Amino acid sequence: MNKIVLIDCSSEVTSALAELLGEQCSLSNISSEDRIVPEENRMIVLEADASPDAIYLKISRIRAACKFKDIPIIVIKRREDRIPLEHFLSSGATEVLSLDAPPGACRQILRGHLIPNRKPLEKEMAYLVPFIENTVQVLKTTASLEVAFREVYFSNTFRIFGDISGIIGLSGESEGTVAVTLYWRLARNIIARMMNVQEERINAEYIHDGVGELINVISGSTKKRFKGTPFHFELSLPTVVVGSGHQLGHPEGSSIAVLIFDVDDSAFVLQVCLKPKKHLI
Repeated sequence: MNKIVLIDCSSEVTSALAELLGEQCSLSNISSEDRIVPEENRMIVLEADASPDAIYLKISRIRAACKFKDIPIIVIKRREDRIPLEHFLSSGATEVLSLDAPPGACRQILRGHLIPNRKPLEKEMAYLVPFIENTVQVLKTTASLEVAFREVYFSNTFRIFGDISGIIGLSGESEGTVAVTLYWRLARNIIARMMNVQEERINAEYIHDGVGELINVISGSTKKRFKGTPFHFELSLPTVVVGSGHQLGHPEGSSIAVLIFDVDDSAFVLQVCLKPKKHLI
């Protein structure tokens, strides 16, 4: 049974969702002031019942608590709201629905978000494992950090929720992209460790340059593992993107593997999009 948590939802919204989702879902209604454990739920639903800024902040906090796990956050907006949907989405929402919409359409959208993202095939793990192992090793040797790989899934969205990303293009025997995304606090800590200085000395420019160097080192060390294989690639110069809810440019029609890593109570992700030019059997 799918567990769905409703946050600050009125009785009207709760009843409507219970009818739309049916008996295959278990609903629980809590306050935003309660402790939320996102990973225990398959979906999070939030009613936009406050000022826009308060809702955006609430969404971003919930999204950060998900630690990059792909948990849909659905916002139920008021019928009279005219707030641009992009503001909700860039804060971390997956979908914005109105009770004015036809029930059949709402039901289809909600159930669609309950379908889990696919896990990698064995042949896809052939190129993902080197990225996983090298990411752990790079953080250990350059920043003296113990990093634990948590999980991998494939995503079909270019939007990523973190504060900063470093992305690098790949070309050669294989082509694609690889990107690392972190929240600001962890990025600052990692770059300080890499530079062997106190965090207080790390400013935005250092973090910007450091994240670019981090993805460059991860990609470069992994590249060596693929020499002589269909997955071998050459690197472009890294690009750094800043801002919550930013979108990364990956090759059109490609599968994007999202690798989640834990560092103490924080997390970061590596997105890998790699496609050999020669067809693999």
